[in-house]
Amino acid sequence: MSQFKLKPNQAALILDVSPESEVTVEAVFHKNTDGSGDLAAAICTAIGQKLTEDENFQAEVMGALDDGAE
Repeated sequence: MSQFKLKPNQAALILDVSPESEVTVEAVFHKNTDGSGDLAAAICTAIGQKLTEDENFQAEVMGALDDGAE
């Protein structure tokens, strides 16, 4: 696995796909006391929640993947 370092004002989504095509999502961010990464963390967390909980958003993402394969 590649390693990377996030800057204090950055956040990332880690997507893991199992052999059974199950997707898990993890938001990774610094826990800063100065608030420098709060917005990035909040955005990643919100997108992660939509990916795992919102069936319409999931369908939209899968549709975009299908459109890109054409």
